Amino acid sequence: MNGKTRALLVVGVVLWVLQVAALIVGTSWFYTVTRLESARRWGVYASAEQGMRDKIARGYQGIEKIEIVSAGTNSFDGSDPHVWYVMANVWAERRSDGGLVGGAGSDHDVPGSFFLHTRDGWVWMPEGAFPEVIGFWMKVFGLAGS
Repeated sequence: MNGKTRALLVVGVVLWVLQVAALIVGTSWFYTVTRLESARRWGVYASAEQGMRDKIARGYQGIEKIEIVSAGTNSFDGSDPHVWYVMANVWAERRSDGGLVGGAGSDHDVPGSFFLHTRDGWVWMPEGAFPEVIGFWMKVFGLAGS
């Protein structure tokens, strides 16, 4: 392989790597922005705890008592203060879908949910939407609240 062919190969590989990187960043930006916009339609809250109380109010009927058990950053080292997981105890007559509350000898449910802090406030993010991944990209793109 001569010098010119080797140089063209190196340039081709570098261009391919740059294209793949741009595709990853672009796709991540689009996914993050669209998921956050969808979450805003659910509601924007002053705190993650307030968001959890609203989610419970939508998901249960005949609520007798709500107790926030834990609310805080989902990262062990606190490096992602904009990604929180909130858990609560809920005593209610039934779930909004008709399901029974409690089970396995318990008289209450223990729901948990992710909430992300945006510049506008806290939004609920379903676990299946990969909230930790969205939180990573929020930090990269400057979309995380302070």
